Amino acid sequence: MEGIEPGAGHRRPGLRLAGSCGGIVGLLVAAVVFAAPAGGREPARGQPVAIAFTTDTSAGTSAGAEARAKRARARVEALVEEYTDAERAVARGLTRLSKSFEAADAAVVDADQAAAARAAAEVQRGQDIRAIYASGGSAGLTATLLAADSPTELLWWQSTNQRLLSGVMTSNERSLRSADADSRLAERRAAEAERAADEHLAALNELQAEADRAESTLQDARLTLRRLDRQAKQARAAEQARAELARAQRTARADRQTATGKVTALGIPTEYELAYRAAAGACPGLRWTLLAAVGQVESGHGRNVGPSSAGAKGPMQFMPATFAAYGVDGDGDRVVDIWDAEDAIFSAARYLCATGLRDTTRDSAARDRAALYAYNRAGWYVDLVLSTEQSIIYAFSGGVP
Repeated sequence: MEGIEPGAGHRRPGLRLAGSCGGIVGLLVAAVVFAAPAGGREPARGQPVAIAFTTDTSAGTSAGAEARAKRARARVEALVEEYTDAERAVARGLTRLSKSFEAADAAVVDADQAAAARAAAEVQRGQDIRAIYASGGSAGLTATLLAADSPTELLWWQSTNQRLLSGVMTSNERSLRSADADSRLAERRAAEAERAADEHLAALNELQAEADRAESTLQDARLTLRRLDRQAKQARAAEQARAELARAQRTARADRQTATGKVTALGIPTEYELAYRAAAGACPGLRWTLLAAVGQVESGHGRNVGPSSAGAKGPMQFMPATFAAYGVDGDGDRVVDIWDAEDAIFSAARYLCATGLRDTTRDSAARDRAALYAYNRAGWYVDLVLSTEQSIIYAFSGGVP
């Protein structure tokens, strides 16, 4: 049988085949050389050379895959540590934001109470003064004294009337002083509300930065595992890395839920509440409380209208380009203004409707999350708005869950 020399295009460099006998011997020699284990060790006694070659190559590949997986795991562990640190910062930011809501709400409530107390004191003082004059004032007092039957009775009436008049006026003055103190407290609370608004903006900026860092780190970790070849992905080290990453994500979600569960509902100005209710009615499936929750998270219902560090503006914190595409005239004045409360709220309703709430192929919860994620592409934002909505619903139900 004659040996067949391969064509020039298929010839391996360094391997030359001779005649039939030489070709066969050459192939056997080559097989033995390539099959010999590293270090010159002989194959197991009685084991065919071809089997020794296959088994040893498989073992070498498995060891290499495990080594690659271990390197990937080391990289993922470092990224998980960074991801965990960023997510903890996100949770702290959410707690910080929740406290800013609480402080702002307390300031508004105290200011309203102080104003009401001052107004009530003024009303009471006016009523007391009118009552004194209605009884005759000093003339009435003189008439009472002249009607006395004896000097003793005269002195008694004089003392009694003076005590009554003095008591009324003292009580009035005391109420006014208390109201003045409340007014000063209201002024301090108003300053605290301004600081809370600044804190709200700072907390949002911190949240966004840390959430971006966490997301970037998470994507790096996922990419590290995704780039492994099939055999390395099946190695034990790769499985451990995936488990560690999943565990870190579960912990982060739990921490976020704990932090967002502390959100306080801010008092909603009447103008904003009416706009939230009217705008929600223009989009089937949009609850006014969800729209109000967006308004609270974005600006505290107009208490902090920006612009933000990213350039978002107005009560609903629109980026100018987005507002240009979705802005509507909410108050009917023929001007579409990003800073106007009604325009901004109606525009936000339109945007939420277009980016998720109209998708009837999903259930309502999925539609809510999709629309909110389109509004701000961050998981913490979606969770925060939904938690804020629950606080608003609770507040408007009179504290009944």
